[in-house]
Amino acid sequence: MISNDELRRIVEEEIRRAMESSTPSAPAARSADFPPAAPTEREPMGVGIKKPFNPELLERIRSSSPSLLGVGRVGTRYLTNTYVRMRADHAIAKDAVYSEADEVLIEKLGCLSLKSECQDKEEFLLHPNHGRRLCDDSAARLQQQATKGVDVQLIVGDGLSAWAAEVNGPELLPAMEAELQKAGFSVGKRVYVRYARVGVQDHIGTLLGAKATAIMLGERPGLGTGDSLSIYIAYGPKLDQDNAEKNCISNVRQLGIKPAEAAKEAAAILKRAFETGRGGVAGQ
Repeated sequence: MISNDELRRIVEEEIRRAMESSTPSAPAARSADFPPAAPTEREPMGVGIKKPFNPELLERIRSSSPSLLGVGRVGTRYLTNTYVRMRADHAIAKDAVYSEADEVLIEKLGCLSLKSECQDKEEFLLHPNHGRRLCDDSAARLQQQATKGVDVQLIVGDGLSAWAAEVNGPELLPAMEAELQKAGFSVGKRVYVRYARVGVQDHIGTLLGAKATAIMLGERPGLGTGDSLSIYIAYGPKLDQDNAEKNCISNVRQLGIKPAEAAKEAAAILKRAFETGRGGVAGQ
């Protein structure tokens, strides 16, 4: 007899195989396409609720969000298709958390490759503080090779989804540079930090004497949303800077705030911070 752990491993392996065979540029859509809807479990419009009062409105609501809306039920339980889809979405979230930074991507992005104090993913997840400082080798490399004293230092990090950085970084990073330069800011050499928490931007900013930092890293995934990035912006960086002094743009992805739009908003936030001399809540 197969154990529950073995069965779970087999199911997750099949889900991963299905994800890898789908289009890599739209990971969030993978959960929506897997598994295919069973005709007996959904109305022709794709709504699980039998005879909805306003089917047109319900379909518009469903199409406006990747969330599972109007899925219906059998007694007190989900439809089988809904349950399996939720399991698939959960697997996507788990895979995103355990995804690793791609060194080939880092090189293609033209980033200086750095690492936090964490030695591996398990340490990163169990000891968040270790992700808020660069390791000694990376700190030395940063000081030797990065640009000092710039207006804005851009940082890419894996965070809780290296996958999100892989999907959105190639579009977001150059868009950020372009918008910041258009606004008149000097921008430092690109850097990428593996096993990065938000606070690593404080360490980098102080080491380089940057006037501000912006770190783009993977968010904590929700169901089926492993491709979502956040941008944290800090004016006047200092070690262990309070989050109230930072601004955040979240849900940066094709199904959320598109990279080009997020880059424009980030530039506007930084322009306001430089004008007022403060960021975060105080800068609003």
